[in-house]
Amino acid sequence: MDGICKVKCCCPFLNASLLTLRCEDENLALDKVVVDEVKELDKMSHITKGDIIKWAEKYLRDDNYAIVYKRQGEDKDVIKVTAPKITPIKSNRDMQSTFLAEITGTEVDPIEPVFVDYEKSLSKFNVNGLDVLYVHNKLNDLTDLTYQFNIGKQNDPALELAVGYLEYLGTPTRSAEEIAQEMYQLACSFDLYSGISTSIISISGLSENIPAAMNIVEDLIYNAVPDEEILANLKSDMLKERADAKLNQGACFNALQEYIFLGKDFVKSTTLSDKQIEDLTSEELLGKIRNLMDCNHEVSYYGPATENEVKELIRENHRIAENLKPLTLRYPEAVPTPSAKVYLAPYDAKQIYYLQYSNNGEKLDLEADPYIKLYNEYFGGGMNAIVFQEMREARGLAYSASGRLLEPEYKDDSYKYFAFIATQNDKMQTAIEAFDEIINDMPVSETAFNIAKEALTTKYRTERITGRNILRSYQNARDMGITEPRSKKIYEKLPELTLEDVKNTQEKWVKDRTYCYGILGDIKNLDTDYLKTLGTVEVLTLEDIFGY
Repeated sequence: MDGICKVKCCCPFLNASLLTLRCEDENLALDKVVVDEVKELDKMSHITKGDIIKWAEKYLRDDNYAIVYKRQGEDKDVIKVTAPKITPIKSNRDMQSTFLAEITGTEVDPIEPVFVDYEKSLSKFNVNGLDVLYVHNKLNDLTDLTYQFNIGKQNDPALELAVGYLEYLGTPTRSAEEIAQEMYQLACSFDLYSGISTSIISISGLSENIPAAMNIVEDLIYNAVPDEEILANLKSDMLKERADAKLNQGACFNALQEYIFLGKDFVKSTTLSDKQIEDLTSEELLGKIRNLMDCNHEVSYYGPATENEVKELIRENHRIAENLKPLTLRYPEAVPTPSAKVYLAPYDAKQIYYLQYSNNGEKLDLEADPYIKLYNEYFGGGMNAIVFQEMREARGLAYSASGRLLEPEYKDDSYKYFAFIATQNDKMQTAIEAFDEIINDMPVSETAFNIAKEALTTKYRTERITGRNILRSYQNARDMGITEPRSKKIYEKLPELTLEDVKNTQEKWVKDRTYCYGILGDIKNLDTDYLKTLGTVEVLTLEDIFGY
């Protein structure tokens, strides 16, 4: 189609198609048309129904389309081509172009880092038995109000369906459509979420209308009217999504990763069977949401109101049970790896997804933070990192590759090593051996080290934790048993760290770990005899890793 203008739009087809009319009239060349957001809206406003019909009659004819048929099955005529031998190329990571030298040699005034101070940026108080976290919004009149409950899929796998169901319902006085309309008129919105360990009810919007929004949301929670047709459709959609997930390579790999990281017992206990989903009633699901409000929870507030005004807001508009049921935060425990194992999961594809996972049980060591951060940046931080350069650029063994030491996310959590590659089936052994080589005998490059160190230093210099993010940052730090952001000590330590420190970190924390291996791929085309040399092989089904 001649004369189509490409501009930013939420629907590229409509954007290009509709603007074709005007571009043709004005005889504008494609490469010279620039349309900003305001002009785009103006042009769209002048397009009529007749214009659209005219365009459709011109371009949507029966002689200018293609039909593509997809046939499933095995093509017997495919000739397998032997993979060519790949000679690794010598990396030139210690060299740099003249342009890069000019850029890196340019003197600029460094941006001074700013680290959040929880004592100054955040307040804590109690309202009718509820702990409240408060951050003052000095920028505008917007508010974020959150109720966080220490209960999630790990406690009740049906909570996810329950919060999804509630969002489609109305009350005796408001339909679902009326609730949506009222919230829109108030310039507010709400969201319900249930994760592994926590569930959240959040209300956001214009500060002056937050009380009204709170009343609407809590009215829905306590007085939702069941709708069996909606529930049936929701169940059907959920079952369809679960079935579709088994057809998606990324979803299958995520399931395999969770199975290896957290174990089969976790998968089974946090996953509903198809029958359990079908048997859930409206009363059961809505009861789960109502019961949440009877449990102890933490309120987080970010907005322009003062502390006293927030206290009054909660007292007047938030229904708080007289005897709040206690909830203890539970995190899933990562599976240890005392011995090597190989988990195989089936997926019919020419490419395998492969992971290495190791958990020796090492607990949080704040003194090691700077060293581990720099190692991760050097080894697996990006396109200049060792993993990418060696596995993709130098050896051509993987399109995607990563490797790093995963840090604890809460106080009693442990360090875990995780490595990943996506490679062809017939390159599996070569890729695994190469990955094992660079993990245990890490290539050394002063240039790559300097790039990694500068990247990490710049990250901490420019990183800012502000606004509502202060609340989340504080909660994360609290979960880990610390009282200030870890980034401050890391940044202060970075200038004195050397390549030798990275090598020592790799020797202490990474070298010669025991791994569990996870491979998602076409099992019949994999060399299982080779895999047995890595550890005990266990073949899993998709039902095993998904839990249904």
